[in-house]
Amino acid sequence: MASGRKYDSNNDKFYHSREWQAVRQQVLSRDGYLCQVCKQAGRLTPATTVHHITPVRVDPSKRLDPSNLECICKACHNQEHTERAKSKQAKAKQIKQVRRTGVVKFKANPEMF
Repeated sequence: MASGRKYDSNNDKFYHSREWQAVRQQVLSRDGYLCQVCKQAGRLTPATTVHHITPVRVDPSKRLDPSNLECICKACHNQEHTERAKSKQAKAKQIKQVRRTGVVKFKANPEMF
């Protein structure tokens, strides 16, 4: 690929498909537009990214399965995909620079663990 991306250009087609957009909206609504990773850590963080728990490249059959999807904030998504970073140190630096606006901290629910 000329762009140097590791990911197939077919991903662009998938992420712009009506099927993906419908499932994405369903998962955002289900998770209340909150990052599920932050929520487990006791933080309420708005999320607009829908993340594949099992990556599409590992199991394409789960790409539209809502049980394989979760809402996640940009910072957590960047942590999940460190393979896209030039180095782990560069990624850590980038994550620290992300503004965490709209975050509300609360005591973690012990029933979630």
